[in-house]
Amino acid sequence: MSFLYSLLLKLINPAALSVLLLLAAAGFRKRKAVSRVFFWLAVAILLVCGNGWVAARLTKHLERRYLPPDPVPQADCIVVLSSGILPRIPPRPTIEIDDAGDRVLYGAYLFRQGKAPCIICTGGFSAGEISLRPAADDMADFLEMLGLPKDVIIKETLARNTHEHAKNVYPLFQQRGFKRVLLVTSAMHMPRSVGVFRRGCPGIEVIPAPTDFHVSAGIPGPWICGLVALVPTPANLARFSDTMHEYVGMAYYRVRGWM
Repeated sequence: MSFLYSLLLKLINPAALSVLLLLAAAGFRKRKAVSRVFFWLAVAILLVCGNGWVAARLTKHLERRYLPPDPVPQADCIVVLSSGILPRIPPRPTIEIDDAGDRVLYGAYLFRQGKAPCIICTGGFSAGEISLRPAADDMADFLEMLGLPKDVIIKETLARNTHEHAKNVYPLFQQRGFKRVLLVTSAMHMPRSVGVFRRGCPGIEVIPAPTDFHVSAGIPGPWICGLVALVPTPANLARFSDTMHEYVGMAYYRVRGWM
């Protein structure tokens, strides 16, 4: 089942699927009717999945499931799920972050606001990842670079996916007597994460603290912006793929009984 899940995640990438369909169109070029079907399917996928309106609506549906609490309540600890950390591999002079690195930044922010006395970094080696050490180690070092004391950072370095994040940190909750935790991850990833933690960590109050929002309230712009959004772009294709990754991931996790 894991193999089929991984394969499905590859196939929902609209760019990859379009390439496969174009190759099929070329392969069936002697059968013109079949070739045309494959060709126009590829075009349709690029037009629909690269559409800014479609990508934004799907993303917004996920991100609005859990909005940041106001005010953020006190908790026993802050749990930050790994992603967005770029390891210190030359020519990078130090650990860096990408968009999902907002998770670590927001976790540090919540700690500085006094929302919890400690912060748990969870993450090991993900499939296909190029790194010299677990993500949690890099997350912890980055938090120290931001000025957090080393003794308030707890590391979990074995988790490879969302299910294992919850499974591996639950014993830490029990050992330290934690009853209420702030869960920090990307807003798009929060629905799956909350479901997994509430299922896998019985007796723990899980409070969503999302960050890394891709769709904001926005500022009204000229009408031409709406037309421009209809033009397929690599950014929209990537966002659509990330969104579908979450929808498929939630379906798979429900089948496995993980959420």
